[in-house]
Amino acid sequence: MRCNTKADTQQLDDRHPEKPLYAISEVSEKTGVNSVTLRAWQRRYGLLNPTRTEKGHRLYSESDIERIQLILSWLDKGVSIGKVKPLLEHSPANMVSAEALDITSEVIESIDAFSKESLEKTVLQLLKEYPLSVLEKQFFLPIQQHLDGLDTPLSDAQRAFWVSLCRKCLISTEAQIKSKAKQLVVVMSFDDVYSYKLPLELLRAKQQGGRAFLLENYQGNLLGVDKMITQMGACSIVIVGEKALPSKALNDVFAWLTKVDIPIQITGTIKQIHPDLAQLSSDGSLLERQDIEVKA
Repeated sequence: MRCNTKADTQQLDDRHPEKPLYAISEVSEKTGVNSVTLRAWQRRYGLLNPTRTEKGHRLYSESDIERIQLILSWLDKGVSIGKVKPLLEHSPANMVSAEALDITSEVIESIDAFSKESLEKTVLQLLKEYPLSVLEKQFFLPIQQHLDGLDTPLSDAQRAFWVSLCRKCLISTEAQIKSKAKQLVVVMSFDDVYSYKLPLELLRAKQQGGRAFLLENYQGNLLGVDKMITQMGACSIVIVGEKALPSKALNDVFAWLTKVDIPIQITGTIKQIHPDLAQLSSDGSLLERQDIEVKA
């Protein structure tokens, strides 16, 4: 922590005896966000609220830095800065359980070392031992947040390595589950990037007793999807999204979904980015609800 005067240092030591505080220049270096932008985020958008010394110098805590990283993650998803503030209160970071699984730090070390074989074995074992609901909040999400916060020459490679390995493990686990169910769930996304979350939803549908079909990174005509769903006899759709949709694509998707006559579930941060879409999402298990509707 750098302070301009000895008096400032003493004052901060008294107020925050155990928590380090950082000058704006240090925060800029740590996060890659320049000082002018950090000030704008505070003054214009109310996204940050650093403490001040008696001389008015901004001082940021570790939680402020974490908040900046979260803001950056929303911007990376295509959200404009003016729409970030309400999303911060409902972001996935706030939905993580109290603690990550004990093995998470060990897994992060394996990712850092690109230890493919041992890491793959670990993830496959976890998928056998824990329900997906636990792994989502206490394993996959904390690791993804850690990787999203990295900014090193290796960070892009580490993120790609992790996503690729997770996808392989999830798809492998899903393939081992035999299902003769008639109910077919279409799992799809409109994102132009690959994620572990689609195969995760694929596995979830299979674990719930259904069959699943993956339609990833779809950029085509939505009328074609209608015909495909009809021909395949799909009973429901799960849409996974992590990025903002362009205006035209958003309007097209919204208009299409309002006409779809089977249950829809929308998951991922797209629910916070586009709350109008989230209102179309059905609650609960799609397969259970389909059974109820058929019996009725």
